[in-house]
Amino acid sequence: MIVVNRQELLEQLDAVAPGLSSREVIEQSSCFVFQEGNLITYNDEVSCRQKTNLKFTGVVQAKPLVSILQKLAEESIELIPNESELVIVGKRRQAGIRMDKDVLLPLKNVDKPKNWQPVPEGFTEAVSLVHECAGKDESQFWATCVNISPKWIEACDNFQLSRYKMVVGVSEAILVRSYAIKCLTVLDLKEFSVTESWIHFKNKTGLIVSCRKYIEQYPDLTELLKVKGTSTVLPKGLSDAAEKAEVFSSENTETNQVLVELRPGKLRIKGIGVSGWYSESKKLAYKGEPLSFMVSPKLLSELCKRYHECEITKDRLKVNGGNYTYIACLEKTPKENDNDQEEKGTSEEE
Repeated sequence: MIVVNRQELLEQLDAVAPGLSSREVIEQSSCFVFQEGNLITYNDEVSCRQKTNLKFTGVVQAKPLVSILQKLAEESIELIPNESELVIVGKRRQAGIRMDKDVLLPLKNVDKPKNWQPVPEGFTEAVSLVHECAGKDESQFWATCVNISPKWIEACDNFQLSRYKMVVGVSEAILVRSYAIKCLTVLDLKEFSVTESWIHFKNKTGLIVSCRKYIEQYPDLTELLKVKGTSTVLPKGLSDAAEKAEVFSSENTETNQVLVELRPGKLRIKGIGVSGWYSESKKLAYKGEPLSFMVSPKLLSELCKRYHECEITKDRLKVNGGNYTYIACLEKTPKENDNDQEEKGTSEEE
């Protein structure tokens, strides 16, 4: 019998959740592994490891364990591991979750990190901005990855790209799947280590997140960053509009993007989902042809919070933040006609 603080256990389980798979891509990848005082998850692209006081060995399905712990009210609970179950005991209540004693996950495939070095300042910010520009097209593997090179971090889906300049501390370029590395954006990272097949990150609590690395050719995007256009002030309140549009665009789980349209005198943002849509217009000092692009609402919101100007050409939009650069390809859009639905009155920024 093991007495544990329920909330602390939930926090430990949440910390290693990035290593879980919503569907079992490999056996036990949707499970928590308790092994030799470690709490471990592994889904072939990400592995998480956290020290714990729970010394038993067993494999438990993640979803029912987290759900029952969240629904209990006790501050402390008792855990009783046996041959086939993990029994959770509260006040006048119990639950049993099936537990496998054999660990079938290929945890030995994850190299042991060594030669830890400090995570460069701004690394988490760079990942949070850049990873949103990676694509989903598996036929172009490089476009689904974030490129961590010695001098910058970047991503591109052929329609937009982001590059964040920094001295990273790696000796060669490393590709990491965008959906694997995005979990780092909420962690207070302190150190990292590069091994043969993985890049590992550690925070102040000792949590280790390991992302599978790939050594593959990544295109040189430098020429694409050389954009010179008309400087334009971004509209106030665009970040808030992006967050509203995401209410609907987030329903598209595969591609959460909003449409941004540039028309003479205004900018319009629109988010569309299965249950509805949201559109909002802002005044913009723009006199060119109608153009549009698609962008992650989270990235758009962050860009507008951090930067106040952009450059616009006949086919590109550029946000230049010094060390950070964002480029979007602009497409020509039809001119409006009298039948187009348009926001009126209070929806338009005065």
